[in-house]
Amino acid sequence: METYREQSPSWRWPTIQLRWALMSGAFFFLNALRLALTVALDLKASGSPTPWQEPLVWELTSALVVWAMLPLTQLAALNAPWRRTGWGRFLALHLGAALVFWILHVAGMWALRTVVYRLAGWGAYDYGNLAFRAPMEGLKDLIGFAALAALFHVVEIRRRRSERELAAARLESELREARLQALSAQLDPHFLFNALNTLSSVMYEDLAKADRLLGDLGQMLRDGLEAGGATWTLDRELAYLDHYLAFVEARFGDRVQVIRSIEPGLGGLCVPRFALQRLVENALKHNEDAVGRSLQVTVSVQRSGDAARLSVADDGGGFIDARPMGIGLENLRRSLDLLHDARARLETGNRPGGGAEVVILLPLEARHG
Repeated sequence: METYREQSPSWRWPTIQLRWALMSGAFFFLNALRLALTVALDLKASGSPTPWQEPLVWELTSALVVWAMLPLTQLAALNAPWRRTGWGRFLALHLGAALVFWILHVAGMWALRTVVYRLAGWGAYDYGNLAFRAPMEGLKDLIGFAALAALFHVVEIRRRRSERELAAARLESELREARLQALSAQLDPHFLFNALNTLSSVMYEDLAKADRLLGDLGQMLRDGLEAGGATWTLDRELAYLDHYLAFVEARFGDRVQVIRSIEPGLGGLCVPRFALQRLVENALKHNEDAVGRSLQVTVSVQRSGDAARLSVADDGGGFIDARPMGIGLENLRRSLDLLHDARARLETGNRPGGGAEVVILLPLEARHG
């Protein structure tokens, strides 16, 4: 079975952030104080005349050199992650960095302590027999380097995981927005045809009215082509609905009456674009026979508990099928699912006194941002 392996960059350099540098420096400093106190107490317990200042210098210089070499350890972790490169590169880079870490640690401690001893008037610094001292430091440095490298690997793994999760969330958001925009773009192709026919019949009878209808159509087209999300405020939806109803009135006259009942304070509610207009258009389409006589359509927006209830009802023939979910209503339902998951619903049914009703329930906290 072939194992998937991500492509890694040829070489990556660590980024030093001041905040984390200061925090790690404070940690090494406090740990050095702890170790110095431990050594000083041990020397006192064994009767050694060594003053407590010397163990303090030993531990502080060691911690300072290790702190300064943190980028070296991070460099190995960044460029040889064990899950993304071969074991050869991983071992070669880490062992090489550990060797450099050991050499620089020993040399750095010796140099700093030599300078401090001279400045303090303590004479020459005696590091001991290097043949034994260096291997002793090497064993400690190997463990210290491994622990630091493991820490950097964990940090890098968490960072990459967060980046992947963020990228996945961003992609999901973009796909969701694309699906929403695709759904909102699926306008009834017959509307423009009917609108042009209405304009054609009105322009010879009432030029001023035809001019107003052209303005309404132009605004509807601008709103439809407007870049942005698949939602807008209820106020904008009602304004769009007014432009649409101007064509309904011009086409059907008194045969269609639209009643609006909008509760104040809900104008900022976030609703799918063209939702109410499509529901009104759906009522007209499914009641063409009734329109020949008369049809009353009621558009209502009210609070209902912790939700907003958007309703379009008519007194026509009602739904005939057991599941009256056409393409337009199905697209609206899918839009609600994408926007609010289970917190929003689309309900359809026949009214007790005759006619049909479609209800959208939206969470009240859905405000347009």
